[in-house]
Amino acid sequence: MTGRHAVLALPAAVHPTARTCDNVHGRVQIGTEDDAPQHARNMVVQFGVPDAPQHPCAFRVPLRDLRAVREHVPSAMRPIGFVELYASSKHTLFFHTCPYDEHRAASDWDGHRLVDALVPFADILASQQVPSLYLINPSAEDRAKHQTPRFADDAIEAVLARRSPLPPAQTHSDTLAAWAKSTHMSVLTQLSHVMRGARDSGHAFLSHPIVRRAAPQLSASQAGPYMVSAQTDSTAPTSSDPLSIEFDAARVYLTKWARQVAQEGELNRMAEQAMLRDPDRDAESLLGTSYLPTLPHTDKLVPLTHAACTELLESGAPAHDIAQRVFRHGLTPEARRLLWPYMLGALPLESRLESRDAQDAEMQRSYDMWKQRWFGQPRPRAAEHEASQHRIWIDCLRADTKHDFFRHEPPLDIEAHVVASGWLRARPQGAEHAQVNKHVFLLSEILWTFEVYAEHANDTQLPAIEGYVQGMSDLCSVCYVACCGDEARTFWTFVALMRMWGSHYVADQSGMRHELLLLQRLVAELCPRLYAYLQRIDGLNLFFCFRWLLVCFKREFVLDDVLRIWDAMWSARWSEAEHRGWPLCTHMHLFVALAILESHERLLLRYLASFDEVLMFIHSLALQMDATSVLRRAEALVYRLRSRVGQEPSVDEELRSMVLC
Repeated sequence: MTGRHAVLALPAAVHPTARTCDNVHGRVQIGTEDDAPQHARNMVVQFGVPDAPQHPCAFRVPLRDLRAVREHVPSAMRPIGFVELYASSKHTLFFHTCPYDEHRAASDWDGHRLVDALVPFADILASQQVPSLYLINPSAEDRAKHQTPRFADDAIEAVLARRSPLPPAQTHSDTLAAWAKSTHMSVLTQLSHVMRGARDSGHAFLSHPIVRRAAPQLSASQAGPYMVSAQTDSTAPTSSDPLSIEFDAARVYLTKWARQVAQEGELNRMAEQAMLRDPDRDAESLLGTSYLPTLPHTDKLVPLTHAACTELLESGAPAHDIAQRVFRHGLTPEARRLLWPYMLGALPLESRLESRDAQDAEMQRSYDMWKQRWFGQPRPRAAEHEASQHRIWIDCLRADTKHDFFRHEPPLDIEAHVVASGWLRARPQGAEHAQVNKHVFLLSEILWTFEVYAEHANDTQLPAIEGYVQGMSDLCSVCYVACCGDEARTFWTFVALMRMWGSHYVADQSGMRHELLLLQRLVAELCPRLYAYLQRIDGLNLFFCFRWLLVCFKREFVLDDVLRIWDAMWSARWSEAEHRGWPLCTHMHLFVALAILESHERLLLRYLASFDEVLMFIHSLALQMDATSVLRRAEALVYRLRSRVGQEPSVDEELRSMVLC
């Protein structure tokens, strides 16, 4: 291929290793042979070595045989980027002459130019399943598979596996930030190259990396820069292989450390205030593990009991009155079992005990009717039904059963129950059915009954959900605990929740896109500095909030805090008619998400310079946040938006409708 027949020619290098000194340097070219016209059937991608005329081409791949190209853009953690070409074999090209430059746009990188040069000659599809993977002339099956983004943790882990280039760094006077950057560019980068060189390349390239903490017994900041799989392709082995893990970015560690310092400073300040109020209390009891001072201005309110809620119902108290009390106080477990079906709209509000008993009986009868459609029947003939049952069972086995509620198992002969149900669930590896918590079996049956209901009930309020989707088990397990293990009550509470939340699980993800767009508008309206920052790092898609909204913060807080947050969210929108500012708002979950972001705004702006770093930091907040503080901040944001709406007529109409119900 002569220069005049080449569409593109770029300096590059090939294996054996990623190190500059070991690579064979040459030029990668896209073009045609001799005088053949520039047509897709004549195009080839080849790599040649000018100094080795006896071996003019290290490889040559006809474009028609090329199946996929994957970019690995250079970053501060891996200054040398590379591109993988997938045909009958895999070829890897390293671009040593175009290393990481924080001032250069990603589109100016040579690897990206290589992909761009293929566009006129092939149908190229950017995969939504695998970061930076481009399919060349994909089949209909591959197109359908790779056009659908992954849900929940799969999607989050895929992005965690990516390392995109950092935007221009901000000038910081902070010497620690300067230290972090220099460390980032030297020690960690070289260490990552050593580890990557020892990686087993035989793993399938579509398997995703698994994030693991190196020192789970320590707090996130005390453990230092925790180890996280930073392989940018999907060939990474599991975390059991010590050579597959790399150090997290120093900036992310610095942010976590600053967060803990701020928390400890706040704790010390509150302890000093407590000692001034009570001089007899010794400092050790204030600062030790035996006592944690309460947050300022947040006196502990006693949750509403079952008796108190029953009294409110029988007195004929209106929904908005009960809702405001629930929002302020929260509920005890028995009170949740009573009120959640009303707050979520599963049942109409009833004041008379006889009417509530009749509602309970009807819920049980209806649930039994739907469950009998499958219970005791032969295994489903449809392959998609059997696959759905398998997904439900696997996800239920992963359910967190460490909460005290799961210690008290129902009196159930599991082996006999499984046989009678006709659903022969797979035995967990190395365990018998009897070793699985009995609540897990009941939870799986509620979810399968819901799928049967969704398919056959013609419930017009239920979004068009196509079978079970990962994440539903998280929502159902919270309803199950809130309803104290009552199957029928859990089922109808979950149905009511899915009428409201099910749009997050539709195949086209239109519900999630709309939610993230609303959250983006809230950020722009209430946190303009944060909005500008996210815009600068290309983070306005708010993908790091995806899991929050998909499973309604189920994995971000301990279960007791999740229940308290859900008390507030459902009560904030519960009212039969507007009354003196209630309902509080229609999208409390978005204000909770914004509260988390706003509370960490200073740390994000000061320490983190890329979307990937923000994603890792936000992901690390799970189980580290105070629910009371988050709810208090979320409520303040609601009132801030109300004030803005009252003063500025230009506020977005959809935002206006959130708080002026």
